[in-house]
Amino acid sequence: MVGRHARHGTWRRRGAAGAAAIVALAVALLGMNLLRAGGCAAADVEPTRTGTAVDVEPTRSGTALHYQGEAGNCSITGAELYASVSVEEYAGSEACGGYLDVKGPRGTVRVEVVDSCPTCRSGELDLSTAAFSRIADPRSGVARVAYHSVRDPELGRGLAFRVRKGSTAGWLALQVLDHGNPLRKVEVRGNDDWRDLERGSDGYWVASGGAGAGPFDLRVTDVHDQRATVEGVDLAPDEIQRTTTRLYGTAPASASPAPNPLAAEHVRGRC
Repeated sequence: MVGRHARHGTWRRRGAAGAAAIVALAVALLGMNLLRAGGCAAADVEPTRTGTAVDVEPTRSGTALHYQGEAGNCSITGAELYASVSVEEYAGSEACGGYLDVKGPRGTVRVEVVDSCPTCRSGELDLSTAAFSRIADPRSGVARVAYHSVRDPELGRGLAFRVRKGSTAGWLALQVLDHGNPLRKVEVRGNDDWRDLERGSDGYWVASGGAGAGPFDLRVTDVHDQRATVEGVDLAPDEIQRTTTRLYGTAPASASPAPNPLAAEHVRGRC
């Protein structure tokens, strides 16, 4: 899928002369900061609390702009506070579904990464208008920010899975939702063996040879090597199958999809 950023080459030219002046000021301030750091963009380190543990995640300095649009390259829908990141940080969809804490002049906002921004340089974020308004005046068009990834963000619900429209017993593509941390690996079990799925650039994981007619078992591992297993995922295209399973926290590490009808949310196909 081609993101709206690539389709609209002038999306970053908001605010005309006013935004340009602010960008120039931001560049000047960044230059002074780099001189103070000896010419290197040194990253500060800020602790991120997860329960009783403290995990150190690097904090980056950069700039943020804002936009409002349809679902991005991660194929994630429904988020209000979200962000697009540079191609470097997107890393072929590795960043999808992770969270960032972004601090600006007005305060801090937590956003979900849902898209790649081809025109963004490393350190530049494109935030939803709702998210940007939490940290700066949207009329400014651009703001200096500091941000870092969040480990084990509190989500309030367990893992969910969406099977892509067109999936069959011989070809499967599925998306993992509400995992919190970026994912390292997704596996499907067949004949008592676990098989890796291939990560796609659109946030889906693909088994080119399929996984059978289902239901099938999935194992999800995040970048912190936290792992959870879900049993009984149906081959049900265009449905979001919710579970009580979480990758971290106090919930059980293995469970089956909740049988309640609310656990399956019908969504429109994106093909």
